[in-house]
Parts: sequence; C-alpha cells; structure tokens
Amino acid sequence: MIRTLLVNTGSNVLVMIVKLIITFIMTPVFVHNLGKYDYGLWEMIGAVIGYMGILDLGLRPAISRYAAKHDAEQDSQALQSVYMSAFAFMMMVGLLLFAFFFCWGVWFSGAIAPEGETYQKYTLFLIIIGAHLLISFPGYVAESYLEGFQKYYLKNNITIINSIVGSTLLYLFITPENGLVLLAGINAIGISIKYLLFMWLISRPAFGAIRVRWRSFSWLRLKELIVFGFKSFIQGIATRVENATDVLVIGLIMGPAVVPFYSIPANLTQYIRNLGWTLTHAFMPLFSGLSAKAENDTIRQVFVVSSRYVVSILLAMATGALLLGVPFISIWLGPEFGEKAQWLIVFLVLFTVLPFINPFASRYLTAINKHGIFARLTPISAIINIGLSLVLVHPFGLEGVAFASVVPGLIFVPLYLRYTCKHLELPVSKYLRVSVLPAFAPAGLMALVLLGMDEYLVYDSYVDIVAGALLSSIAWLVAFWLLVLNREERAYLGVRIARIAGRK
Repeated sequence: MIRTLLVNTGSNVLVMIVKLIITFIMTPVFVHNLGKYDYGLWEMIGAVIGYMGILDLGLRPAISRYAAKHDAEQDSQALQSVYMSAFAFMMMVGLLLFAFFFCWGVWFSGAIAPEGETYQKYTLFLIIIGAHLLISFPGYVAESYLEGFQKYYLKNNITIINSIVGSTLLYLFITPENGLVLLAGINAIGISIKYLLFMWLISRPAFGAIRVRWRSFSWLRLKELIVFGFKSFIQGIATRVENATDVLVIGLIMGPAVVPFYSIPANLTQYIRNLGWTLTHAFMPLFSGLSAKAENDTIRQVFVVSSRYVVSILLAMATGALLLGVPFISIWLGPEFGEKAQWLIVFLVLFTVLPFINPFASRYLTAINKHGIFARLTPISAIINIGLSLVLVHPFGLEGVAFASVVPGLIFVPLYLRYTCKHLELPVSKYLRVSVLPAFAPAGLMALVLLGMDEYLVYDSYVDIVAGALLSSIAWLVAFWLLVLNREERAYLGVRIARIAGRK
C-alpha cells in the first residue's frame, strides 16, 4: 500500500514540477508574443473551458471509483460496461461543445476581436478550441480508468513527454503574428495525442482489453454513474465558478489587458493548490477500499499522519510564495507586474492554502459517499465569492477581487473540518493539535531564514532568490525532520533512504 502511494504520488509531483518549470520558461514568451490582450483572452477562454468541464456531470471521479472497485472484483464485464456507458456520454458532450465553439467562431468571433483588427485568426482559434474539447471529453474516460487502476505513472510519463515536446515547439516557432493560433493548435494536437494513447493503453490485454464496444453500453450503468457523480458535479460547478470567475470579472469589467496582472500571480499560487491536489489524489481509491473492508482505524491513522505531511509541505510553499513571490515576478516579467502583485500575493496565498488545512476532506468523504456537504455548501461559497468580487472590483480593483476569494474560505473551511472529523470519529481539537499545529514551526523557521537573509541577499536576481529558497528549504527540512516526524517515522524514512543510497 505504502509503495503504491509513494510511486503514484511521486509521479504526480514530478508532473507538477515539470509543468512549473515550463510555466517559468514559457510565460514571458507568451506575454511577449501574444501581447497583453491576446494573453488575457487566452486566460479568459481557459476560464470558459474550465466551466465547460462541469458538463461531465461529475463522471470522472465516479469512473475512477468504479474502475477501482470492479478491477478489485475482477469483473471484466462491469469494467467494459462502465467504460462504454461513460464514453458514449462524454462523446456526446464533446460533440456539443465542438458545435458550440464552431458556431461561435464562424458567426460571432468578431465579438472577441479588438476593435479595428480582423477577426479571422479568432475564428480559427475558437474552432481549434472546439476540436480540443471534442477529443478531451471521451479521453477523460480512459484517463480516469488509468487512475482507477492506480497507473498514475503511465499517464504521467505520457503527460510529461507531451508537455515538453509541445512547449519546445512553441518556444521555437511562436511569433507575434501566429501566437494565439499556434498556442491553441499545439495544445489541441498534444491533448489529442495524449488521450488517444490513454485509450490505446487500456485496450491492451494487460488492462483488460477495454475498448469501444457499443453493445456494452447500458442506460442503467450510466444512470448509476451520474447518480454517484451528481454531488461531485455540483461541487465541481461551484469550485470552477469560484476559481475561474475572478479572471472573467476582471476581463469583463476592467478589460482583457488587465487580466495578466492578476492571472500571473494567481497561476503561480495555483501551483500550491495543484501540489495539494497532487499529493492527495491517489488516496481516494485507497480510502474507498479500506472503507469497504471496514478498516476505520487504518483510515483514521492514514488521514491524520498524511494530513500532517501535506499541511507542512503546503505551508512551506505558502511561506516561500509570500516572501519571494513579488521579487520573483519583478525579475521574471518586470517591475510593473511585481508592483501590482504586492497585496495580490497575500490574498491569493490565503485563498489557496485555507482549504488545505484539511487536505484530505474531499478524497475521504467522496470515498465513503458522504461528499454531499460540498454539493450543498460550495455553491453558496461561490455565490459569496462572485458577489463580493462584483462589489469590490470597482473601489479596490484587483486587490478587491482577490480579497473576495478569501472570505468564503474563512466561513466554510471550519464547517468542512468539523464534518470530516465527525465521520472519522476524531475530535477537531486533536486533529488540529496532531496534524496542523506541528506544521507552523518549520514554516516559521523558514520565514525567519528568508527575512534574516534579506540583509545579505537583496532578492533582485534569480541567484539571490534561488540562494534564499535553498537555505530556507534546508532550515525547513531540518525542522520538519525534528519537529514534525515522530521517532518511528524518522526510523522508517532513515531505513528507506539508506536502502535507496545502497542501491546507487
């Protein structure tokens, strides 16, 4: 169990690191070649695509759960039926979205073109986005099966190669003239290749030879998937609204050219959220299996210990983002971006980290089919976020929109924590004492090192920022080892590290 979790989680983290490096290299290239308007438009369309993702009706986590369940039961007929039923539904959604973007591009693309500029490239851009979605939705089914089979490393290896090749092509060939269309085109081609490979993989005998067989389609099976996924669907709608609305509010009220000043620091802090999702992703099937065996003590132990690790790691990242984010953005994209990011970074980091005080809540509650609380409360959270954003954007600009995102977390995170601990039969005070409080000491030491080094490092170059990050990370690691890990955990990790070193 531990080995599988480590391999899958490590593979997920590697993907995130590769994407972070690509973002670091390519964002200045995109801003320069697309310009603020087209780059802002790209971010806005990305937000729209995020909304389109809710049209899967929550099927993706449902597919992953049922794939894991039927694989454990060695029920090949059920595996084929789930795949075909979900595939048919997702293909229909993909076709509808392609038709939507095709019509938008052919007849209404002038609505997104700057005044006085020809709109042909925007027509092509929107049609490419439609094609991207046409392949993506049925591809999600194959991807969810690989996750259900706990083969994260396979899908992640393909994703890494795909991302590196696509980014290399963009770096070599992007120009201000072709920027927007080339970016959309290479992304669409890369996504298509990736998902076709996923479909090919699960069609192999080693994965049960799961293929498109229309006779395996079942309305009852599709209904079962949708009923289970509906709560995830509602949660997904609200989460996407909450995460994507900021960019749309800014773009529609302040103009697309202002969007990059918000989206760039938001995308950087998004990597903290991505890491949290990545570190917890492989646990949902694990919790589901343990719950089916009524191993509640094991679930509680895994939940508490794993939460302590994840909270510690994410608080360290948040500390680095708070103290090094603005200097980094100033060097990376220029002082204008750094100046506007001063308070944005603070609010965005708070918005990102607050939910991860309880990082496994969604994974655990989904696994035991008690995730209805998210369907009930997340929409309210999203409405509060949107309402405050619309109220605060005029008097406070970008900072007002960012602050609006923080408020719902302050209200609802404690409610989710209490509900989760109730089902774990774990006192909230004990969870906070065991899993959350230990994480503050290493993060505090890290902050002291960064602030102390400010006398010697001005943080006005990449060398200074890397040096500060490395020294503070070493301090954090020492404190994590001594203050967060207990004696048994240090002994276990010591043995594992010694074995790895011995093999080398």
